[in-house]
Amino acid sequence: MDFNKKDFYGIAAKERKQVQITIDQDCNVPDTKPDIERIIQTKGTVKMQETEMMVDKIRMKGEFHFQGLYGTNDPRTFLESLEYSLPFEEYIHMDGVIPADYVKVQYTIDDINTVLINSRKLSIRVLLTFTLQVNEEMKEEAIIDIVDDRVSVRKKEIPVTDLVVSKKDIARLKEDLVLPANKANIYQILWSQVDLENLQGKLADHAIEIQGVMHVFLLYLGEDDQMPVQYARWEVPVHTELECYECVPGMIGRIGLNLGGQQMEVRPDVDGEERVISVDVTIDCDIKIYEDQMLSYVDDGYTMEAALVPEYRQFDFETLIGKNQAIMKAAKKFPMEQQSGKLLQVLSVKGSCTIDDIEVTEQGLTVEGVWMADVLYLSTEDQMPVMSESYMEPFTFFIEAKGLTGEDDYQLDVRLDQMAGVPTEGEEIEIRVSVVFDFISFRKTKQRIMVDMKEEPLDYEKIQKIPGIVGYVAKDGDTLWSIAKEYFTTVESIREQNEGVEEVNPGDKLLIVKEMGSNL
Repeated sequence: MDFNKKDFYGIAAKERKQVQITIDQDCNVPDTKPDIERIIQTKGTVKMQETEMMVDKIRMKGEFHFQGLYGTNDPRTFLESLEYSLPFEEYIHMDGVIPADYVKVQYTIDDINTVLINSRKLSIRVLLTFTLQVNEEMKEEAIIDIVDDRVSVRKKEIPVTDLVVSKKDIARLKEDLVLPANKANIYQILWSQVDLENLQGKLADHAIEIQGVMHVFLLYLGEDDQMPVQYARWEVPVHTELECYECVPGMIGRIGLNLGGQQMEVRPDVDGEERVISVDVTIDCDIKIYEDQMLSYVDDGYTMEAALVPEYRQFDFETLIGKNQAIMKAAKKFPMEQQSGKLLQVLSVKGSCTIDDIEVTEQGLTVEGVWMADVLYLSTEDQMPVMSESYMEPFTFFIEAKGLTGEDDYQLDVRLDQMAGVPTEGEEIEIRVSVVFDFISFRKTKQRIMVDMKEEPLDYEKIQKIPGIVGYVAKDGDTLWSIAKEYFTTVESIREQNEGVEEVNPGDKLLIVKEMGSNL
C-alpha cells in the first residue's frame, strides 16, 4: 500500500517574556572633542549581534549605539556630538525553551540618562525593555491519498490559513541629497534624524512593494563664519521591492517594517564643494504571508482484503479570524519649559511609543501605553541657541476585533508613524502623533491527521457475525461510506440496492447486502 503524503506546517506560540536590562558605562570625551557644557539631546539604537537558543534559557548579545548632542564652551560653534558603542550580553531564563525553537526579539528604549561627571567624562545609563516571543515549529507528514485500488478512503476537508512564507529580509534605500542653494557647504555633521512615514508593504507578483515617505533632518557645521551651525530637511518618496517568489496578489500579507541602520556620508558635488549627502538606510522586514485554502487529507480507509489499522496524531490547524490596521491620532499641548530664551523654530521631533497593558474583550483589544516626544528647537538664547525638551502622554486605544476569545492567538505590532511639533500662542507647543496598530488573529482547531496505516489479517469471526442482508435506519452522522465500512460492503453496492441513493439523512431506510468476497 503506497501513500501520497504532505508536510503540514504550523507555528505555535510557546512562551512570552518581558525583561528589563540596564547598561551602565562611564565614557571619556575624545581628545579631539571640546569640553561638555551641557547635554542637549540623546538617542540610540540597539544592534542585536547574536541570539542563541539554549535549554531553558536564551543568550542575547549586542550593543547599544549611543549618540549625544551637547553644548560646548567654544563661542564659535557652541555645538558638538558624541558617539559610543555600549556592549551587553544577557542570559534570559525561560522554562521549556530548546535550541530548535525560534525567538522574536523586540525592544523599547525606556530611558537614556546622562550625568556629567566632569567636562571630560560622561556617565551613561540606559534602560531597555526586551520582549521575547518564543515559537516552536510544528511539522507533521500526513497522508493525503492512498494509492491502492483495493482501498476505499474517506477524506476530510477543512478550511485553513496556511503559512506560505516566514522569513526576515532587509530592504535598502540609497539617496543622494543635495543642499539647498541658500545653505552653506558642510564642514561637519553634528546631528541627524531619519524617519519613515506611511510605510506599507504590499504583495505583488513574486515581489513585495514597499512604499512610503522618508524624512531626513541634518544639523551641521557649515563653512560660514557668520552662521556656523545650519540645518536642512528633505522629504523623499520611498518605492522599492523585495523578491518573494512564493507570493501573489490575493494572499494575506503581514509585513513588519522597521527602520534599521542608517549611514550618512558627505561628498563633493560636480564643482568639488561639500554639498551632497549620501544616505544609506536599511529597513528590517519581518515577512509572513498566509493563504486561505481548503485542505483535503485521508481520515480513514478500509478494504475487503485486509484489516487496516490507521495511526493518528493531533495537529493544530489555524484559521484567520481577523486582520486589522488601526490608527490612533492624538494632539496635546504642552507648556514650553525652557530655562531661558523663547522658541523660534522646531528643528526636529523624535518620538517613541511603549505598550503597558493589553486587555482582550469580546469586541476587541483595549491597549494602554505611553507616547514620548523629544523636541529639538532653535531659541533666542545667544549662548545656547539649540535646545531640547521632552514630553510624554499616556493613552488608551481600542482596536475592534469581534469574536476574539482568550484562547485565540493574536499578534499586535505597534509603531509610531508620524510625530510633529507646532508652536502655539502662549509659549506652548502642540505635539501631534499618529500611532499604527497592526493586528492579526487566528483560531486553532485541533484535528486528527493520519500519518500511517498498516495492514493486518481480517478478523473472519467478526465479519461472519455481520448479517448478510439487513434493513438499516440511518442515524445522525451517518454517511454511505461509514455504513459501508460498518457492514463490510461498498458504497456502490448500497447505491445499487437503494435506487442510486447519493446521500443519507437521519431516518432514511436502506437495504444493505454484505459483500461475499473470495476470502470468505
